[in-house]
Formats: sequence, C-alpha cells, structure tokens
Amino acid sequence: MLGDSDLSRRDVLKYTGTTAGIAGLAGCSSNGNGGDSGGGGDSGGDSDGDSSGDSGGSGGDSGGSGEELRVGFLHPTSGPFAALGEAQEKGSHVAVNHVNEDLGGILGREVVRFVEDTEGDPSTGREMARRHVETNDVDLLIGGVSGAVNLSVADYAYDVGIPYFAYGGPEEITGEECLPTTFRYQYSDSQIARSGAEWALENLGSNVWIHIADYAFGQSIARTWKDAFEASGLDFNIVDETQTPLGTTDFSAVISEIQSSDADWVLQGFSGADAVNFLSQTAQFELEQDIMSTTNTYLPLRQGAGSSAVGTYTTIRYEPTYESEANELLTDRYTAEYDEPPTDFALVMWSSLRLYAQAAENAGGIETSAIIDEMEGLESDEPMGTTTMRECDHQALRDGFVGRITEPDQYDWPGQEIVATRPADEITRTCEETGCELPSL
Repeated sequence: MLGDSDLSRRDVLKYTGTTAGIAGLAGCSSNGNGGDSGGGGDSGGDSDGDSSGDSGGSGGDSGGSGEELRVGFLHPTSGPFAALGEAQEKGSHVAVNHVNEDLGGILGREVVRFVEDTEGDPSTGREMARRHVETNDVDLLIGGVSGAVNLSVADYAYDVGIPYFAYGGPEEITGEECLPTTFRYQYSDSQIARSGAEWALENLGSNVWIHIADYAFGQSIARTWKDAFEASGLDFNIVDETQTPLGTTDFSAVISEIQSSDADWVLQGFSGADAVNFLSQTAQFELEQDIMSTTNTYLPLRQGAGSSAVGTYTTIRYEPTYESEANELLTDRYTAEYDEPPTDFALVMWSSLRLYAQAAENAGGIETSAIIDEMEGLESDEPMGTTTMRECDHQALRDGFVGRITEPDQYDWPGQEIVATRPADEITRTCEETGCELPSL
C-alpha cells in the first residue's frame, strides 16, 4: 500500500456435501472465548494456542504440528487501515471457530489462529509473514488488505513453499506477478470495475470524474475502470482525473472543482479514513454529482461516514441479507459473536479458510503441491454464491454486484441494496488477458 503500484515480485468448504465428511474425521472443536496469546496465537477460541512443530520448507510440505493446523493471519491492526484490520481480525476469529466447531477442524486437526500486524506496510507484512512461519510455525497464510503487502507476502510464501490466500485487489496478484502458492477468493480490481463500470455509464451518465488516493490501490482502480469503460463499448468521457495523497483530510479544493464541472458522477478511488473524510465533505458542500465507489460497501466505512454515505453507489463485495444457505451460516455465526452483521473482511477470511479446508480434505494431507492441485478448479458454495478457483491464475470466479447505500434500517448505520448482478464470466478477464504464467513450485 505504501509501495509503488508496479512493485515487482523480486524487487472453505462447500456448505452441502462436504461438511459432514470433514466433521466425521475428528470431531475436534475449540473451547473458551478466543483471545490472542502473547505469541499471537488463538487456538480456535482457546487463548493459549501454543504448539511446537517444524516450520515450512521451500517447495515442500508446509509442516506444522501433527496435532494442529496452524494458520497465520496478516491484519493491518494499526496504521491508516486499522479499522479494516479490526474487521478482518473479527472475521478470522469467527472463521476459525466455524471450522473447528462446525466442521471438526481440518483433517482431524484443530485449527489454531495466529495474528500479526502488517501495519499496511509491505516490508512489515513480509517480516510478519516470516515471523508466522519461523516462530508461529504456521501451515497457511491468509490476509493482507494492501496490494503491495500482498505481493511482498506472496513472494515470501513462494520462497518457503507455503500456501497464501491474499486479501487485496491489484491485478498483479493473479496477473503478471502470479505464483503457484498464491490464491485469491476476493475480487480482483478488474472484476470490481467490470461489475460497476457499464452499469454506471448506463445509469449515472457518460461524463465521469475520477478521483483517487495516490497509491497502488487508487491507481489500480483508475486503470481498471478506464479499461472497463473501454470494454463496455459505451460512449464515455473522462472529465478529469485527480488524486490526493493517502491520509488527506481536506478535500474541499477538489470537491469545488468537481462541483463546477459538467461531470455526471465521480469514481471515488480510496478507502478508510480518506473515504470517510471525502464523503463527509461532499455532503457538507452538497456535491450534486453522484458518487460511485468500490469501497462504500465496507461496513466500517459506512459506520464512519454515517448519513454522508447514503445515496452513493458502490460495487458490493458482501451483503449479509444475500439469500444462500452458506450465508445464513456465516451471518448466524458472526452475529452471535459480535451482535452486528458480517463484513466483506469476514467473508474473505471465512471462505479462504473453507476453500483451503476442502482442498486439504480432497488431498488427504497438507503438502503444498497437493493443496495446489486440489485448489485448481475447486468449486464451492460460498455465502455470496458458487465460487470456482480458476486453474490458470488462482483467481476465484464469482458473480459481481452493484448496490446503493441506503438509510439505516436494522442498525444505526447505513445499509445497502443490490441493484444489479453481473455473471462471473462477464466480469473476469480471460486467462490470456491476465498475463499470468505460473512458475513451477
């Protein structure tokens, strides 16, 4: 996130049909109320999750204890994305408890959670991944948020031969920087762009102002949405493209420029505190243009922005009221734990761990090469619909959604409603378009 957008590599289960099989393997479940130990462990709900075992080696079995399946989560619990990291940490806690208590663990082994703070920084993220492997002795890495952190962690995970489920949107993750040990359940930036761009041009207007935060995430949004505009075949006009540094608190100048332009709508390309400040100030200045965002769907953002977010549009990454059996399980689990609905961060932690669990079950072990073989082409019924992990680039294929932020209803913060659905095959770049050429393990 704090690195360059062109940072190079070198510079879970289906809800039906598989649950019973895994649960019957062991019957292991956690106990107690989860809290992290001094070493970062959370034994699926047991606060002293400490275990010994061999750490992963390059290209081979990811090791770990024969009694436990140890998972290293990477969350930005401090820094500019701390609120998102907190939401992600809640999700990983619920995901681990779900796998232990509902599914009997993974291959008869209790899942033990370890959490390290990336601070949203790629060098710190890599160091925390190394700590997970060398000190916490984990079998699997999950998390991120920052694209630059994702790429740094992915590079390290490949070096030591351990599976990594990334949380980050930049195309490079499953594009030209793709790696056999990296998988992404979360949408790529291009999937998000293709979900919303055509709808926005048809419904909000052809004149768009692009405003982004000046770092990898914002730059990726600008690039992928412009590509999606072109791919739509519709007429469009980019009135202007502006950017502000990450951490900007005063957006009055750019808001004034937008307001006096002939733009129909604004593509908002940032998240966290920047997005909350921007939305609050657009409401204060009574910006007449519609706002489309890729991140207003985030619950922490809607909670922070409050009424300022109402009426804006967003690509929806997760909606708690989406009707599926798998989603009912997630919402029941999460709401019982935190008395609020799950978030996209919870969804990605939940589904990433379930996908890994299913691959391990199918493989009959956790050797990295076997996990990769089983992950490629894996289909699973997840909370937001059927998901397939594509073989060519390890990107999950999922339907996309467009939504509108609504007035508070059940809770004290704004809600969201789905206004359009786009099929997975229409929002995902072809294998040839990605530039991914997976190297050998």
